[in-house]
Amino acid sequence: MRQNSLDWITRRQWIASGLAAAGLALTRPQWTSAAPSKPAMTIGCSTVSFRKSSLEEAFQRIRRAGYEYVETQATGPFCPHVDVLKDDPQRFRQIVRDHGFKGVTGLWAMHGAVMSNPKSVEGITQVIRWAKEAGIPVVNAGDGRKPANMSEDDALKLLAERLAAILEVAQQCQVYLAIEPHGTFSLTADGLRKIMALSSSQWLGINYDTANVHRATYVETANGAYSWTPYGQRQDEVATLKAIADRVVHLHVKDVVGAKCVALGQGTVNVDGCLQVLKQAGYSGVVSLETEGEFDAEEGQRLIETSRQFLIEAVGKLNAA
Repeated sequence: MRQNSLDWITRRQWIASGLAAAGLALTRPQWTSAAPSKPAMTIGCSTVSFRKSSLEEAFQRIRRAGYEYVETQATGPFCPHVDVLKDDPQRFRQIVRDHGFKGVTGLWAMHGAVMSNPKSVEGITQVIRWAKEAGIPVVNAGDGRKPANMSEDDALKLLAERLAAILEVAQQCQVYLAIEPHGTFSLTADGLRKIMALSSSQWLGINYDTANVHRATYVETANGAYSWTPYGQRQDEVATLKAIADRVVHLHVKDVVGAKCVALGQGTVNVDGCLQVLKQAGYSGVVSLETEGEFDAEEGQRLIETSRQFLIEAVGKLNAA
């Protein structure tokens, strides 16, 4: 079991301060002298909204919309913006700087379904090592689907074993492994608690997605194809977040109407409620806009611009409170 919440927050702050010194901070540290009692959230945007376009175009569009922080994925063919087997992380850093971004907040891992993908340990550790060199502080992954013939206890044991191997590398690289609601256990508060209890590593956290528990879906891969699969019962996204908010190190802020992503504030997800929970929990990390990138580039541009205005107002009020 991990140590108490105070120790966890202290470790998280220490890591964030180091990232800030490197100019690649994912957070605005809450221990600064300017406002030590007012943790401030940072607004970012994922390139997945333009997954059908090149990384260059995605960066251009996100920067044009006014975002200063960006997030991307190493999940070809769904979103092939980063290939850790071929891309030079130092060159990637330069491209980020050339587009005027202050930093990259997260990177979704290839073979990112820890429990169900036999290549998950190899794939995620490769991404973690690459992320370190690229200056990315968080690597996102999911628990994946429990094999049908496996008991819950055996599945959690398998997950614990694979997490242990991945987190050893995460500690060496000082990069977070953030579990997103993407699988059998992670779509509920109880399941997320079980996952967090599998390791005492300070480098294990949660990348909460405001829409995934709301619509109870996870991503499933087969033969190189990706599909969103319903699983279990829909959860209250605010209540679920409240139960595990102290373990959140990265946030995907997403709104939907049914299965379709929409601009923030125009769907059925209680985005404001989730942000309020994080504020109360002292979260000072990134709020990263994410969609499924299912629309054309111009529609995506309108969506990220509208969503940024929503976030400026919503996050601005919380930061000022």
